[in-house]
Amino acid sequence: MTATTNDRQNENFKVVIRVRPPLEREVASGKRYQHAVHVDERHRTCTISENLEAWRGGSGPVGADGVLYNTHQFTFDHVYDQDASQESVYERSAKDAVLSTLAGYNAAMLAYGQTGTGKTFTMEGDPRARHGNSAIGILPGDLPPVGDDRGAERGIIPRAIEDIFNRIKADTSTRSKYLVRASYVQIYNEVISDLLKPERVNLHIREDKKRGVFVEGLSEWVVRTPDEIYGLMDRGASQRTTGATRMNELSSRSHAVFIIIVENSKLTEEAGATELRQSFKVGKLNLVDLAGSERVRLSGATGTRLEESKKINQSLSALGNVIKALTEPKGRPHIPYRDSKLTRILEDSLGGNCKTTMMAMISPALESFTESLSTLKFANRAKHIKNTARINEDLDQKSLLRKYERELKRLRQELDERTKNLVDKRALLQIEEQRRKAEADKMRAITELEQRSKEFLKEKKERSELEQRINEMQSQLLGGGGVAPDRNSDEFKAVLREEQERVKAEYEGKIRELEADRQEAEEGRAQVGRYKAVLLKQRDIMIALTARLNERDETIIRMQEELKAYDSEYRRVEDALDAKTAELIALRRA
Repeated sequence: MTATTNDRQNENFKVVIRVRPPLEREVASGKRYQHAVHVDERHRTCTISENLEAWRGGSGPVGADGVLYNTHQFTFDHVYDQDASQESVYERSAKDAVLSTLAGYNAAMLAYGQTGTGKTFTMEGDPRARHGNSAIGILPGDLPPVGDDRGAERGIIPRAIEDIFNRIKADTSTRSKYLVRASYVQIYNEVISDLLKPERVNLHIREDKKRGVFVEGLSEWVVRTPDEIYGLMDRGASQRTTGATRMNELSSRSHAVFIIIVENSKLTEEAGATELRQSFKVGKLNLVDLAGSERVRLSGATGTRLEESKKINQSLSALGNVIKALTEPKGRPHIPYRDSKLTRILEDSLGGNCKTTMMAMISPALESFTESLSTLKFANRAKHIKNTARINEDLDQKSLLRKYERELKRLRQELDERTKNLVDKRALLQIEEQRRKAEADKMRAITELEQRSKEFLKEKKERSELEQRINEMQSQLLGGGGVAPDRNSDEFKAVLREEQERVKAEYEGKIRELEADRQEAEEGRAQVGRYKAVLLKQRDIMIALTARLNERDETIIRMQEELKAYDSEYRRVEDALDAKTAELIALRRA
């Protein structure tokens, strides 16, 4: 996979601070609530002080009582106070990086901070808000009422998803095609598991020159709409490990990474080229919700919660070591990415090929001064990380979209080839109907011909009988007194002539009728001949088509059987793989 380098390295790693509103627990505690953080969004500074009122009054770090109070000021890419909206945070600090994935860049959003500082809210927001009235896994009674502005509480992840699909929808070019995939991975107690396939646990991290760092065996789901991604988020969230602590009633006890991969295929014209060039760009978006750091004495963790806290703090400590190594002025030859599963997964996001935004969350309360200051120092060091973001252009035909394109092309060619050998069934029905009609016309013409022949023979017989009768009458004619009339007399000749003319006229009329019948019969025979030729030709076509259809049906049946065999073999191999995985897990646990 080739890459186009973006030289603006300082813009490829941004650090943002967000101060959450004070919690009811902090305000209602026995001690008087004191604000310890001041945000200046215009100058992008964040000031934290043990005596903020004295600092605001201009007395510096020394209070009215003469005590020296700790005061620190930091500058970041963006700072947000407790009144900042979800929309403002996304539009100013996340949107550009998110949409860059459509151009083939890698991007990452990391939420870091003490437990209970709003990391999950910033990343996900209100789960009901992101779904609107079609929430997946939420009952109608749980939905916000009509007119509720809870949609404004959507977090970075749902907004990013909507922006990606809206941008794809807006691209109406017939030369562009997109494929979007999603995965959801969890790191709990240094064990990697697939939140979308819970049976896949203890997964391993691999590295490839083309793919970079990836989780082996992690499922990828092709998605076509935001709702499909929300469904995956809900399913994964139900599997994610959470628990109650003194600091947070619903504390995330694991690190979670929601991964969106966008593949873009585009046909472009190049100067001097006779054919269009097809390019494939692959962008990846890592949306990371880190488990919150916490002090055991404050969280009150014991037993399982204590072990979870140790693992969380251990992985976050490894993250800090990586950032420290990346930001040392002289640089280190070795960066300890492999000290933790978390830093290994985030290797590309930290000092690699990625546009990364780290969002550090802090509490405004004085009681969390130590933890907030630690977070600010951590973020201040991280802002010196330099990433080199590149456009990932696939030239080795390994992208899934390219494979889909090749398969579609093959199937279209196969379909075109089969279409040449097939005839529409409607055409076959029409030919069959014409054949039946021609057969009926033929039988009707034959019947009429037979009827005309019988009438002709009957007329001929009647004419013969009439001539015989005339002769008999002539021989029996007698004159008066029983003497035969004189054949040479004028009277006899006149009677005979009159009778002959009558018979002749009658005979000629019969002849004309018979001639007309004969011509009609000839036309009928000619039409029958034409019908017979058409029927013979149609019969040959029907025989050829039937043979082709039979061959087509046999091919389809054979391919269906092969497909069933492939599916059966695939399921068998997958079941065997799952069984082996389960055995391996059992052996490791043993």
